[in-house]
Amino acid sequence: MASEEKKVADHRISFSCPVCGRKTDYPVTQMVEGAALTCPFCKLALKLHGHMWQDVQREIEKLSRGGQDVNRIKSHNE
Repeated sequence: MASEEKKVADHRISFSCPVCGRKTDYPVTQMVEGAALTCPFCKLALKLHGHMWQDVQREIEKLSRGGQDVNRIKSHNE
């Protein structure tokens, strides 16, 4: 089980800015409820909660089950 957790920790989640729409890849380990994210493009600062947090949780669950959506989740090694 620890090796699967390590695999998930090595991945990144693509997150779109709600203002400018541009995507940024964040390490899964940074994606926790209440995380402060800043868009590197428009500099919007937001707190990860509510429906955005629910979406991120679903993507993390997909990673843990091994059902990766390659369009939204990228490995550090790519």
